[in-house]
Amino acid sequence: MKWAGSRWTGLGAVAIAGAVVLSGCSDKKEAKPGPTGSGKPGGATRSSAAYEKRSVPLPVKDGVARLDLTALSRTSGSTVTARFTVANDGKTPLTVSGALGDQLNDPGAGYILSLGGLGMVDVQGGKVYMPLRNGDHCFCSEDIKTLPPGGSQDLYAIFPAPPANVQRVTITAPTAAPLENVPIVTGPVAPVPGQTADAAAAAGGQQRVANLVVTSTGIDQGVDDSGDDRKVNLQSDVLFALNKADLTPRADALLRQVAQQIDKSRGQTVKVDGHADSSGNDAINQPLSERRAQTVANRLKSLVTRQGVTFQPAGHGSTQPIANNGSEEGRRRNRRVTVTFPKPQDPVTPPAGGGPYQYGSGKVLGSGEIRGAAGLRYEINSLHRTGDGLVVLVWTIKNAGGADSPFLQGFERSFMLYGTGPNNRGFTTGGVMLEDPAAKARYWPVEDSLGHCACYGFVEASKSKLAAGESLTVWGLYRPPAGATSFDVSIPWTDHVAAVAKGIPLS
Repeated sequence: MKWAGSRWTGLGAVAIAGAVVLSGCSDKKEAKPGPTGSGKPGGATRSSAAYEKRSVPLPVKDGVARLDLTALSRTSGSTVTARFTVANDGKTPLTVSGALGDQLNDPGAGYILSLGGLGMVDVQGGKVYMPLRNGDHCFCSEDIKTLPPGGSQDLYAIFPAPPANVQRVTITAPTAAPLENVPIVTGPVAPVPGQTADAAAAAGGQQRVANLVVTSTGIDQGVDDSGDDRKVNLQSDVLFALNKADLTPRADALLRQVAQQIDKSRGQTVKVDGHADSSGNDAINQPLSERRAQTVANRLKSLVTRQGVTFQPAGHGSTQPIANNGSEEGRRRNRRVTVTFPKPQDPVTPPAGGGPYQYGSGKVLGSGEIRGAAGLRYEINSLHRTGDGLVVLVWTIKNAGGADSPFLQGFERSFMLYGTGPNNRGFTTGGVMLEDPAAKARYWPVEDSLGHCACYGFVEASKSKLAAGESLTVWGLYRPPAGATSFDVSIPWTDHVAAVAKGIPLS
């Protein structure tokens, strides 16, 4: 699809304004945003200092809008203000309201028709910053108009500021493609029309900052990075024989890898927790989990070379499952020993690769049928590094059938397929994995500790199914290790793996 007068990843000089003067709001921390634009044709306010505009598509139910980031600036010691323009380059009206709201099934998520669903991702710091809040409202645009053809609206959001050394972030939204590795500058930002809250008012707002969660799973182990901590889940079926607490020959190589990570970490305390599934009873499971935790702790103590590290073993029986005990895959994942320690220092971040992807370019790296999905097909469009340690997957869902598609909810991570799934969000593409056959590892889209997926969300304002011949381009953010050069892309549909695109190159 061609877009009038713009490229989705084009850069242009757009304003960061001079001083912000808003009467009657700087001393009112309860200030709430008023109307933020007319919905009439027009552009962003310009002034002296320039910011390099970034543009991405914003799919909605009745078409595709354009989302421009026109400013991202530290507007005080504790706030970062983002300014956007949402535009309709098409020939029919677009309803944008709801496409940028927080979609968690959580009272704390706030007003769904605002910009409260935006996330500012600091990869190296392991944090996700969401717009500052005032009760049920955010310090962001809430009155988002229906855009006529050629129409646009200026929007804003004020975030808690990340540490001063954070100079670049990636911005996510439920349906918009990610704004990858964008710079944070310093200076005031011009208010959008009708804005009634500035950085001074927002500085006293409620912060919503979550840990960035990076999860990988494999046959032998899984890794969860959340904030400053790393949890390595070692499968008991690999470490021990049935109902035993003596290490198998395979266990030693795994524990040596974990010991190397502990040596590279900063903390002095390592927790070792034994767990069981719900089969049997805890009269057996509890002491067995304790013995297994102690065995692993003893072996790690002998392998770790760094001085001053202490180990804290504990057993929990079947009381702390991480997956559904109703499936064999879930029970297998629950039989584990978890080793928790401060996350090691990240290696040098790989440079940006072939992106950002040029939306509408027609590039196809792989394609095929989504089995069991009534005529749906996929095309892999891009797999590239962002420059801040993330990898972006861009792919397109196409309805090649002769009738409307089923509801597009089958791409979510499923309890039926993987033994685990999200509890408090709407449907997303969170079940689409990157798989590394050589490392025997698979990588989920990154999430935050509140439950948001850094992937496409099928929200109320987006398409929930496709008419015959229609297509929808979606995305996901991942964080695999730096050394990989290609991945298989695994696409689920409800209760089965419906497609695997083999050997997709990482650029």
